[in-house]
Amino acid sequence: MRTYDANSADQLTAIDTADIVPSDAVDRQEWARSSVLQAVIYGLPSVYQYAAMCSACAPPGSDDPWALDTLVHERTIAGADFEAFRVPNVDTLYSNAWLNLSDGPIAIVLPDFGSRYYTLNFLDAYSNASNVSRRTHPEQPRELLLACADWTGTVADGVEVFRVATPIMWLLMRIQTFGVVDLPTVHGLQDAVTIDAPAPSARAWPVVDPREVETSASAFLSALDASLALNGVPFTDISHVHQFRHLGVGTGTFSVNDLDEATREGMEQGFDTAMTMLSRSRSLLGRRTESGWTRVLGKGAHGHNFFARAVMNYVGLGANVVEENCSYNTYVDHEGRPLSCEGGDDYRIEFFALPPAQAFWSITLYDAQTGWLYDAPGKKHSVGSAVNGGDGASGPSTITVSASPSTTDSPDHAWLPAPQHPFFLVLRIYQPAEDALSENWTPPRVVRSNGGLL
Repeated sequence: MRTYDANSADQLTAIDTADIVPSDAVDRQEWARSSVLQAVIYGLPSVYQYAAMCSACAPPGSDDPWALDTLVHERTIAGADFEAFRVPNVDTLYSNAWLNLSDGPIAIVLPDFGSRYYTLNFLDAYSNASNVSRRTHPEQPRELLLACADWTGTVADGVEVFRVATPIMWLLMRIQTFGVVDLPTVHGLQDAVTIDAPAPSARAWPVVDPREVETSASAFLSALDASLALNGVPFTDISHVHQFRHLGVGTGTFSVNDLDEATREGMEQGFDTAMTMLSRSRSLLGRRTESGWTRVLGKGAHGHNFFARAVMNYVGLGANVVEENCSYNTYVDHEGRPLSCEGGDDYRIEFFALPPAQAFWSITLYDAQTGWLYDAPGKKHSVGSAVNGGDGASGPSTITVSASPSTTDSPDHAWLPAPQHPFFLVLRIYQPAEDALSENWTPPRVVRSNGGLL
């Protein structure tokens, strides 16, 4: 398709006012339904992240500063009681912060991580991910200046400017841990990461509830309006977002009370339709391999695929790009039957070629109903190349998944405890090599063996 810049043509101009709306109530209702459906699909990542920021950082009083620009650290490896979010990894410790660049750049000082895997994963207001990590910065920087793309200042020698898209950024830091005995070292690395931001000031930002934006059209649009006013939109998205102006979304002054009855009815219909559509589309996030695993697609790099972006964030926030973490999941065995050790079934995974990781890889087991970690014996939630002090370079070539302990549990043949009810597995490849990215390598089958240990 040919593209062009209309601004380069002679005498072409455009007005910046909201579009006209139908005068007939039935038409106006349908107009609103269509617009809100598109607003939900476009704005869901921004709304859900804004609501999460409100939950974590909103002050008790309107004159108090928001709790921004401060890292909050997880100090323990995720276990069966971890409920901050579903499907956590047990390979790294999480830290997160909501960063506000509205008043200028933010300085971040880093320790020397050595050969240990780490990433500072920056997500803009629309869930697009960038990283300062072992992968992107082999010669690890020690001081970053995080700045919006239009910042034009200067920096001292030795400071690396890292440019981001929106004034509000979500920082998710992950640092590899080698088990419980390694936690004090990881805590020291977490504490050594410092953030120096401009002095906080009171912000009159609307506060929304994360639960309400999932169920209320007016709460959703209020959050979208606030985020658009705060973060702006990419230049290439302006024409798409302009269609929401007749609802008052994008002005920074949205109020459902300003809408007439027909528009409000269309708003509710559009919201319900969009959320139902997203729920039904969760299976589209991945591509099934011949061995039965599903590869998660399009993480953290969506371009103009607004629907795929919305589905990804509807399922869960904070997905990183596949170049940083290539992941597969499976709920079924090689014959398509749900994974469960009820009735004495056991499973075997045999790697003829180990996962091609430049950092390390792991397989973790989760409860199929809840997405939480299974309360496994000895808190053994995963196996892989870096579990229990492994160096990340190799790992077990055979894995037995069973409710009863395997008679063989060695560096080459690992046992992964499983419940006697449905579960699923997630394979994560950290800093994947080219064979993983190109899918020249895919996971082997999960083979069921009925009635005894393998």
